[in-house]
Amino acid sequence: MTITIPVIEARGSHREVGQHIGQACQPRIRKTLTGLRDILSKGVTWEQMRQQSTHYLEFSRLVYPQYVEELEGIAEGANVPFEEVFLSVCEELWESVAWRGCTDMAARGPATKDGSTLIAHTNDLLPQSQEHLVILKVQVGDEPEFLGISSGGIAISAGFNAAGISLTGNQLDNNDIRPGVPRLLVVRAILSSRYLSEAKDHCLLPQRASSYNNVLADGSGEVYCMEGSATNCAPIYIAENILAHANHYVSPAMRHFEADPKNIGNSVLRHNRAMCLLRENYGQLTPNLFQTLLADHVGYPSSICKHGTETVTVFSIIIQPENLRAWIGLGRACEAEYVAYQLEPYKGKS
Repeated sequence: MTITIPVIEARGSHREVGQHIGQACQPRIRKTLTGLRDILSKGVTWEQMRQQSTHYLEFSRLVYPQYVEELEGIAEGANVPFEEVFLSVCEELWESVAWRGCTDMAARGPATKDGSTLIAHTNDLLPQSQEHLVILKVQVGDEPEFLGISSGGIAISAGFNAAGISLTGNQLDNNDIRPGVPRLLVVRAILSSRYLSEAKDHCLLPQRASSYNNVLADGSGEVYCMEGSATNCAPIYIAENILAHANHYVSPAMRHFEADPKNIGNSVLRHNRAMCLLRENYGQLTPNLFQTLLADHVGYPSSICKHGTETVTVFSIIIQPENLRAWIGLGRACEAEYVAYQLEPYKGKS
């Protein structure tokens, strides 16, 4: 029997959606917050971390008050302090214990068997994160409905929306992190986008605290890596209909933002291997074939399908933006059974 990730559906205002998610995910949220307390750096207190997060909250209330309200709803629904929920999305404050991983591949047009656009992503976290995963299917007001995968129900790792915007991406070690809007809140904003240009603008938010490499795509086959830091961003456009990214800066303009250039060997291996797989399978790529490619073990244990190290692949996703469809597999990509998910087209997009 296929073991699937629980799906939580929520509709309403930002606060109402948050309350519903909080109620449904209460045990997961409590475990997430307890887990964060357990990994505090030596000499750092929870109160010190909470106090630091207030500076991020000031920026967030100014820029994205609606998503702060959603987090307030989550705290109310889960019956936990809002300050702790908000601290959990301030990933920038947890950099010393960050869980690095994730590999992305993209293909479109002549590179895929049917000419569609396909985005494939592995998500690497601590092994215990797997039991906390949920799929959030959310409709807020007149925003496009989205489907996103979350560890715990608070923040989203990857997903797509009914306007045909897909979001995956990769952790980057920025050396210019500063107080600002947390990158996880930017991810939530991207999933509200009606157009690719709107999604890109969120990546370029001047008040951001840091940035992922956000992999954005739409139903017309446009694909970008928005390779960012807190103070700069290099949009990398898909070349020759294929693209790959892991966890280091690729753009020459961004390499000086690498916090630890001596610690990118794992990422370089996965990036180059992903590009090799895309070239070898050019013109034949399908969702089923991507399921096989995501299970690749070349370079094990630092492979695309990652296990045997501190962080492991806890889920994989393949997105076809133009058809508003995704296939999601739980656990190691080499063992996962993928389940298909579908959204209905967004009616508000002209």
